[in-house]
Amino acid sequence: MSGSEVTFINVIDVDPSKQAEVIKLLQEGTESVISKRPGFVSVTLLASKDGSRVVNIAKWKSAADIQATQGDPAAAEFAKRTAALAKASPGIFEVVGEYSA
Repeated sequence: MSGSEVTFINVIDVDPSKQAEVIKLLQEGTESVISKRPGFVSVTLLASKDGSRVVNIAKWKSAADIQATQGDPAAAEFAKRTAALAKASPGIFEVVGEYSA
């Protein structure tokens, strides 16, 4: 990957009855752990209107910063707690096009 910012996207499939709980957990993890990690830029959390998904979009300075965070015990604990509630499909992406009006 290039030296430019990278984006970690995690699409989380969840039972609609647990969507609010997953969102609260992601907010807590972001505020207490993720946002304090080296290389952190921003997080956007999205909730599907039907309650079946949550999307976590995190921008980082590098893929190495993401990998270091994934190895952090506090971050891993939040990932484990999320996995107990829902099915996550994470990936690391780099922007290849961006358009606006």
